[in-house]
Amino acid sequence: MPPPLLLRPKSTPASPTPMAPLPLPLLLALAGLAVAAAQPFTPPPQQQATDASDAAALRAVFQRWGLGFGATVNLDHPCGTRDWPASFARNASVGCSCDGSPECRITHLNVTGFSNLTGIPPELFNLTELVSLDLSNNNLSGSIPQEVANLSKLQTWRFNNNKLSGLLPNESSRLGSLQSLWMFDNYIEGQLPEFIANLTNLTDLRIYGTKLRGPIPKNFSNLTNLKILMLGDLDGGNSTFDFIADETNVSILSLRNCGIGQFPSNPPNLRNLTYLDLRSNNLSGSMQQLRLFSTSKYTYVGENNFSGNLPSEIVQSSRGLDVSYNPFLNGNLPNNPADRNWSINYIGTSIAASRTINSENLTLLNCLHMKECNRKFYTNPITSFAVNCGGKQKIYPDSLPITFNDDTSDLGAAGFHVNTDRQWIVSHVGSDPFSDSPGTVNTTQDILGTDMPDLYQTARTSRSALSYYAVGLLNGKYTVQLFFAEILIDSQLYNGTGRRLFNIDIQGQNIKTDFDITKEAGGVRRPTNITREVTVDNSVLKIHLYWSGRGTCCIPYEGAYGPLVSAIRVFRPEKPNNSPPPPRPVSAPSDDKRRGVVAGIAALCIAAAVISSSVVYLWWKWVALVKHPNA
Repeated sequence: MPPPLLLRPKSTPASPTPMAPLPLPLLLALAGLAVAAAQPFTPPPQQQATDASDAAALRAVFQRWGLGFGATVNLDHPCGTRDWPASFARNASVGCSCDGSPECRITHLNVTGFSNLTGIPPELFNLTELVSLDLSNNNLSGSIPQEVANLSKLQTWRFNNNKLSGLLPNESSRLGSLQSLWMFDNYIEGQLPEFIANLTNLTDLRIYGTKLRGPIPKNFSNLTNLKILMLGDLDGGNSTFDFIADETNVSILSLRNCGIGQFPSNPPNLRNLTYLDLRSNNLSGSMQQLRLFSTSKYTYVGENNFSGNLPSEIVQSSRGLDVSYNPFLNGNLPNNPADRNWSINYIGTSIAASRTINSENLTLLNCLHMKECNRKFYTNPITSFAVNCGGKQKIYPDSLPITFNDDTSDLGAAGFHVNTDRQWIVSHVGSDPFSDSPGTVNTTQDILGTDMPDLYQTARTSRSALSYYAVGLLNGKYTVQLFFAEILIDSQLYNGTGRRLFNIDIQGQNIKTDFDITKEAGGVRRPTNITREVTVDNSVLKIHLYWSGRGTCCIPYEGAYGPLVSAIRVFRPEKPNNSPPPPRPVSAPSDDKRRGVVAGIAALCIAAAVISSSVVYLWWKWVALVKHPNA
């Protein structure tokens, strides 16, 4: 029997779900669009034009400098250009202000890294609305025109790393809004101008590596807003430290080689100080007076005449401390802080370091500040040494094998390393105030023009001074060879604007000033060597390489400057060969025959001359007798 049919109730159709009302904000937006659509179309306002006088001045400046940018830059409307050519090393760009004026005015101009520029065009000073002007790292020469006073709104003015000469014009004193002034690495001359003290809004002042003379004007005490003050390389004049009394906002203070004498008995409390460089002055007084500078992380006071004990407050706060060549500095060397990296250079002092250094190393160090190094401590006095600066040991075959010793020790911001076996010392001081820069560098790129390329692929460098000493040498004549190759500043990549310049002294005598490795070698990654004959008369040989504020600072990175050396070799010159000269070779028969023929011809010529003379004489006598028979 079939199953019964199941009857289902008839379903009622579902009523449609009512639509939710639109949100009020959306309704308002739609209503706004409808109203806008009903309005007539108004085109957007046209871009403001560049002031015609500014555009003309900029165009004239670029034309005089031979700068062309193609279709990417519209010099009739430079403020409308967005894609100015700019890179790390080369920059040409314009910034404008278009507010509150019917036309845009040029307020910022950067032209940096162009090695083919020459003088400063006079039209530049028609850009009277400039707030920032950066002309650094060019080849600018000539003097700074007095029309610079037209740029009265300048806040930033940088013309460092050029070849500008002459005086800084007095009209510069009218730049009362100036906050940053960089003029290092130029040939500006004369006395350090007192009128700079009128620029009381300055927060960043950098003047070094010029031909300016001291002393530092006392009225620089008016510059109370300074946070960065870097002066250096001032010849002549005795500066004092008094002007710094009111510079309590300074965080970076560098007064290297400024001829500063007596240190004040009541030094200022520079509570914001993080970097202090007072190297190579004539400062004297108690080292304890530096305790007020204990906030400084990097302190360089080497090559002065401080005396007394080393304050523990400075040691505890410093990451790098240089007190080298303060001969009256004594006491015990404080313990190294255990919680951080710390380095100190105390070469050339009387600090007792017996707790931290072995007796052999201490003996070598003591030789560096004695008038006569006592050779009785050395059982095997040395007559040569060789160092692969910044690299590992290298051995090269020669008439005698040459071993270039390893020199890879990390010397930190200020330090030294003693090689007891070979009796040499390397010493380094200096760091960049704005970056941590390596003390050893290397490259994997090929070094051309040498059969020892790997010797030039490493180097040791320093931001201030680098010295190598050979200790315990037999007195006498020596040959010093210095090996160089520029492996950091690539002129091809950086348009030829990067320059490394430093000085070289050997045995206290200057042999090179503003030494340029790339120029001497004829290019980057090419070797160049210096060879000198020197005399050692106190058992110590010193090779000193140091920076004097010249050259670029920041190509290819901040801190890429200062001395750089690839290797050093010192040896006694070979004795002259006293053996007799070799016998002259026996003449060949053909040579004897040739000489006989020549001699015969010469004899015939002489005989002919005698006969001719006799004939002439007899004829003359006959003529005389005929004309004067009774004579």
